[in-house]
Amino acid sequence: MPLSLTRRGFLAAGAALTLLAAGCGKDSDAGAGSKDFTVLFIGGVTGPAATTVAATTKALDAAAKSINEHGGVKGRNVVVKVKDSQGDARKAVSLLQEELSGKNLPDVVIPSGTSAEALAMVPLLTRSKIVSIAFGASPLLNDPQKYPYHFQSVPSSAAQLTGLRKHLEAKGAKRLGLLVSQDEYGKGVVSAVKSQLEGSGIEVQNFEFVPTDIDLSVSYRRMLDAKPDVVYLDTTGDAATRLLQARVQTGAVTIPTIAGSGMSLTAGGPFKYGSPEANKNLEILVFKVEVAVPDAQQSPVFKDFITRYSGGQPIQNSLSTPSLAWDELRLIAAAAAQDGALADLPGSLVKAVYNLKVEDGYWLTERQFTYSADKHTPTPTPDDFPFIPSAAQVNGQYQVGS
Repeated sequence: MPLSLTRRGFLAAGAALTLLAAGCGKDSDAGAGSKDFTVLFIGGVTGPAATTVAATTKALDAAAKSINEHGGVKGRNVVVKVKDSQGDARKAVSLLQEELSGKNLPDVVIPSGTSAEALAMVPLLTRSKIVSIAFGASPLLNDPQKYPYHFQSVPSSAAQLTGLRKHLEAKGAKRLGLLVSQDEYGKGVVSAVKSQLEGSGIEVQNFEFVPTDIDLSVSYRRMLDAKPDVVYLDTTGDAATRLLQARVQTGAVTIPTIAGSGMSLTAGGPFKYGSPEANKNLEILVFKVEVAVPDAQQSPVFKDFITRYSGGQPIQNSLSTPSLAWDELRLIAAAAAQDGALADLPGSLVKAVYNLKVEDGYWLTERQFTYSADKHTPTPTPDDFPFIPSAAQVNGQYQVGS
């Protein structure tokens, strides 16, 4: 999320009421209360990730309204500005350059929800000394030496898979067939799986497919030729549907298969976009917020989020993306509420993120978000990313066991 060295404030969007109150009291930070607090989001409003981006921007707007109802960011109203990259990393950079060359610079930038676009924009944000935070989970984005002002709200692909080894060992797996999209996201998944299974005795055979190809059965058969006893699939967007079609076309539905978090957050999850046959022997890796719990177990923060995000209407797609957007704004809110967080940007805000402390139950997507000078990605617990049977979603949550 962007900030300049001399005079930018940082996003205190959507903090809990107690933190908002702290942030809106006495304020010696530069620029407080002087104008709207502009959050620039650049991502594929149109294009292959349009559904995910629509959920992101809707949640950002909901969080901004909540923040503004409780005093804004140190007296400034949060305004979310959206630019459509059409899912093209080059266009995303061009749009960012236009915004940074104008008179009214954004206070915060959220560089897309995809690793490819984030990786293209973060170097420019770094040169401009702008703090940023984004969904992109590529391990290449967790580089505080190279990108000192960038933070990830989604744990790295490896961190999401902290429970993979134990899960596969329980299945008696000896050889894992790994099939992922030929892009930055896929590279991150391959690196993550291999790092988690190193020394386990489980052999990993990894393969790639071109995500724009219509028929993915050729790539799927190539992976099956390695004779895996368990399969791990992952991609994002429309390719997820075609990957499950290939699973059926190749007769691979008898092999225990796991769909990664990219597939579980796509278009309502595999149960929705895959056929009943494609969902046989299929598990999915999910964010804990995607698993339905009884009303009595829902936190006040979750209920507030659902009320604002849904507007009383049924939620059609996974809650992972909107809840991450909600948490992003609340994360910066908690950081900006600290004394002096906006006094000497960007360094003061980076330090505030390192010192982030909130009460239990503050987050939707993880137990805690913690960062340090050598780690700009959160560290989840295994409970934050469970493996569950593929199931139907109702109001954005998987109805496991129903």
